[in-house]
Amino acid sequence: MSPNGRKMDTNEKRFRLYAYSLGLGSLAVVVAHLYLARDLLAREILPVVIFALFIGLAWYLSFSIFPRASLSISLDMSYMMTALCVLQRPLALAVALGGALLGSILRMRDPEIKRHDPFFMSLCLNTGGVVTTALAGQYLSLLFKERWQFHTLSWMTVGMIAALFIAYNLTNLAVMGTAVILKGEPFFRYLKHYIRYIPTLEMFTIPLSLGLALLYAATGVWGFVPLASTILVGSAVLKKLNRTRHDLSAVNVQLQNRSRELRILYTIGKDISSSLDPRVVFSQITDHVRRILDAPFVFLSLKHRGPHEPYLEYVARDGRIVVDLERPLGEGFTNWMVEARRPLLLGDVVRDRDSLPCTPLILDESARSVLAAPLTVSNETIGVLCVQSPRTFAYGLDQLSLLTTIAQQAAVSIENARNFQMAIIDQLTQLFLRDYFHRKLLEEQSRARRYGSTFSVLMLDLDSFKAINDRLGHLAGDRFLVRVGEVIKETMRAADTPCRYGGEEFC
Repeated sequence: MSPNGRKMDTNEKRFRLYAYSLGLGSLAVVVAHLYLARDLLAREILPVVIFALFIGLAWYLSFSIFPRASLSISLDMSYMMTALCVLQRPLALAVALGGALLGSILRMRDPEIKRHDPFFMSLCLNTGGVVTTALAGQYLSLLFKERWQFHTLSWMTVGMIAALFIAYNLTNLAVMGTAVILKGEPFFRYLKHYIRYIPTLEMFTIPLSLGLALLYAATGVWGFVPLASTILVGSAVLKKLNRTRHDLSAVNVQLQNRSRELRILYTIGKDISSSLDPRVVFSQITDHVRRILDAPFVFLSLKHRGPHEPYLEYVARDGRIVVDLERPLGEGFTNWMVEARRPLLLGDVVRDRDSLPCTPLILDESARSVLAAPLTVSNETIGVLCVQSPRTFAYGLDQLSLLTTIAQQAAVSIENARNFQMAIIDQLTQLFLRDYFHRKLLEEQSRARRYGSTFSVLMLDLDSFKAINDRLGHLAGDRFLVRVGEVIKETMRAADTPCRYGGEEFC
């Protein structure tokens, strides 16, 4: 294991030990206090249960007032501070324990909350934090033992509530800051975040707790419940609004992504349909796919028509395009894709290789993610378009859908290019056909008349070619014609137009 790995493992062990110790230690302290005050707890069990219920529900119904900030506000502090103000010691500790347990269980069932740590460890840390802050508030009440009364509104009651708020936040900062340090995360960044947001957002708990405490002191628990319930309902409404806003934001992001994909597909379709050269089409597809899907490796397997069905591979590695020689289709990856006619998504080739019906063609040893789609035109699969990335799980279903659409557009363009080439190019010698040559001849004639220039036409035929066919067979004659075509193309300049005029005649 690397030094960084050992350090992370050590930090994780320390954090777990701290969380478990804090939770179990807090439980022991609460049980000890409540055992000594068991008669008081039996008489006041109803307010304890009500306060714990409000705290747990308020924690679950946390909401946000800043759309762009991942910060949630919970009213559990208001109910906890109210309990510390109006309940006899040590009943607030029972409230803290019950509320933290209920809130943790409810939050565990909330699908919107992302959980990074095991539930029991989170339960211990959260419960220990709430109980510790309640202990701090209880000890603060001992300092104001003679004046800790909330029957009338005065500057003293306001000051005590403010002091309780400060003690609550300082204790919470100490508990969570220790957890941050033990976990190996930067403490000062957490401290800056805490000071900037948490006390500011929860400052409203001071007047809210003061109002609830005065109401409880004047009317008792049944006068406190209606107002506390109304506040809780407000939290639920705000949480529902947060969820609706989040859903609308997600839909808006999906619409933006879809609009972007449509613009990209329009651009790709326009670009690849502008050429009738398969290699140019592949080059344009590669440029777009590498940019959109972050794919350093791209290849396109293109099946040719014929009895042996060979195929060409256009391979792009980091923008450099190579055309492989024709070879039999075989029983490999391309053949399976052509027959299955369905796309393929691999998050990790190394992990999933053995479970595949075929071995995918890996363009580079660093490639880990594979995304492939068949090229289908009129219910006929003519090849495969595949992208690969060195990152694991680099592609998802959205990228698969996008590549499938691109493959459909590419298949049409490639098929058009192939049909055009079959109409103007002799499939044996790969030279132009006579009809195309006649059209070019007329173009050159018109150009020469307009600009007063000249052009040349060279015609030739092969002597004794019939003897080759008669003596060696027509297949040997075809090979001879193929070689002649290669020599002619090698000799020609870029502006020249080589043509197979018919049989063994060229021009």
